[in-house]
Amino acid sequence: MTTTDLSLTPHCPGEVRVVLMMRTLRQTNLFRELSSSALENIVRGCRIQSVKKGSYLFHEGEPVLGFFAVHSGAINVHRVTEDGREQVIRVFYPGECFAEAVLVGNHCYPASAKATEDAQVVFVPGAFFRDEIRRDPDLALNILGSMSQHLRFLVETVEGLKLRQAESRIVRWLLEQIQTRQNGNGEQAELQLPLPKHLLASQLGTTSETLSRVFARLRKLKLLTVEGKRIHFHSISGLREFLREIEQQTL
Repeated sequence: MTTTDLSLTPHCPGEVRVVLMMRTLRQTNLFRELSSSALENIVRGCRIQSVKKGSYLFHEGEPVLGFFAVHSGAINVHRVTEDGREQVIRVFYPGECFAEAVLVGNHCYPASAKATEDAQVVFVPGAFFRDEIRRDPDLALNILGSMSQHLRFLVETVEGLKLRQAESRIVRWLLEQIQTRQNGNGEQAELQLPLPKHLLASQLGTTSETLSRVFARLRKLKLLTVEGKRIHFHSISGLREFLREIEQQTL
């Protein structure tokens, strides 16, 4: 039986709810190594919360009340940019905790969280959990481990974002060069790089390694081939479409 075999609702018999919440928390990095007795103590201080699709668990700037573990559905944690766009930080799925980092310093949620589909979460009250940490200091180490997982995800996300930004700059530059030289026949073209690749990379605000990675990806997509300083473009429309897609992903 998985955690989603039964709904976690206030109508479940008390002991059934305890067992289901324990299963949910056991899947998370934060509680995975806890003894059954310690986990049961924590679960008895938690409660079930159902969230309809599009409804919020909390908004950015609201006082911290506690953190959550997803039992079913999905929770989108995001911030809203100055121009009103929703910038997704991460979507959390069953067996994942979120917002636990705020227990160690922040007094307000740094982002908002809403359900992307009907969801059920286990709510762990902050004051209660801090009391548990005082009784069992190993929980603090578990929080650090969970936070390191979130940090690793954010680092990978930033690296991916930086790569897409570099791809965008490089592809834009290539298309500008093609248009400036007007040496193509519609779909195909050739370009002689005007300077060594390491200088071109520096000019475009990236590294030689990243430039090589971008060229390798474009070769794999059969959009171009590179021979020394000469680039052969096989699909200019495909290159424009690639640029459109990566710039949408960066928004």
